[in-house]
Amino acid sequence: MEQPIPPYLFAFAVGELGYRDVGPRTRVYSEAVPAVLEAAAAEFAGTEDMVRQGERLFGDYEWERFDLLVLPPSFPYGGMENPRMVFLTPTLIKGDASGAQVVAHELAHSWTGNLITNKTNEHCWLNEGFTTYAERRIVEAVQGEEMAALNIGIGWRGLKEEVERFSDNMEFTKLRTKQEGVHPDDVGSRVPYEKGFQFLWRIEREVGRPAFDEFLKKYIATFKFKSIDTEMFLEFLKTNIPGIEKKIDLVLWTEGTGIPPDAFEPISNIYTRIVTLANEFKDGRMPGDDEVADWQGQEWELYLKNLPKSVEASQILALDARYRLSESKDYEVKVAFLQLAISSGCSQYQGEVESTLKEVGRLKYLRPLYAALVQGSGRQEEKLFAKRVFAEARDCYHPIAQGVVESIFSKHT
Repeated sequence: MEQPIPPYLFAFAVGELGYRDVGPRTRVYSEAVPAVLEAAAAEFAGTEDMVRQGERLFGDYEWERFDLLVLPPSFPYGGMENPRMVFLTPTLIKGDASGAQVVAHELAHSWTGNLITNKTNEHCWLNEGFTTYAERRIVEAVQGEEMAALNIGIGWRGLKEEVERFSDNMEFTKLRTKQEGVHPDDVGSRVPYEKGFQFLWRIEREVGRPAFDEFLKKYIATFKFKSIDTEMFLEFLKTNIPGIEKKIDLVLWTEGTGIPPDAFEPISNIYTRIVTLANEFKDGRMPGDDEVADWQGQEWELYLKNLPKSVEASQILALDARYRLSESKDYEVKVAFLQLAISSGCSQYQGEVESTLKEVGRLKYLRPLYAALVQGSGRQEEKLFAKRVFAEARDCYHPIAQGVVESIFSKHT
């Protein structure tokens, strides 16, 4: 590589690897297992279209190649945006191409994160907020506005959950955080992703998309191959969109805690319909077969995440009897359902919970499942169950995942 990169983006992979070409500048690599390679190649077949849309929106792709490496299940993240060789979790291979949305996120880092990098982790939102915004623009261009709205809606729900999680330490609900003496893995969350997205989306709504698109291209061209902080971004923003600080409270957005009042829940027909159906569940109404006939993973995930927290075990059992959500091959759906099952006291699903915790090492699934098992009082049996499963699965987890689970236990047991 001739391009300079910050040291956190240096990575290499060693193994018995095979590959399939899926585009003029993209190969999918994985362990040399034909079935895995074919499934991965099918899942990510639309990658070149996403690269072209990214170039249209944000300028030239500066890294020549965009190859993908599917890692073993112990990989603790959805993806890692190493230039020219993105690392991916195998849980993205779902069979419906929806896993490509994480690829869109890692691709978007090629402009926001890899070209322009936050100076320190205290300014992480400059990487992840911008990239989440860019990801959703690429998804909208490739898969349509309704799919982008579902993506935003899931993110909105996730942001609200994270703010609730940090209710005892609201410092970590800020965009710019103070992290001296804090291990980043201990406070990792969706806040820089989703609150950062909301901030940029707020600016877009204020100035209009055409003007914001021009601003983004100028921002990327000005700071590419440099590291910046929040102050540098805000100065650039105020210089290039004069008077923006009089229309948007920039200090509240970057230094304030929680969700600002001018953040925005998405509006679309499909999003509204799914949230309405979820709200009707508390009255005992499940969606009809005709209403979910065209649902894929994202629709089910949004539905499950919007169900009331306090649902009866009998309702959970009835929902699963009808739609077999506990058996879903999409871990986003399966884990969202298992979280509900745990919180409602459905001990029937301990087997599915255990197998899930032993199959995958992705923190997005480990953190909520272990937390659901050990939170609350009077649930000693579930806490003991969680400790046993962790003891048996621990050696198959990445060290980062091991530390995160151990911190959950130390906080709640």
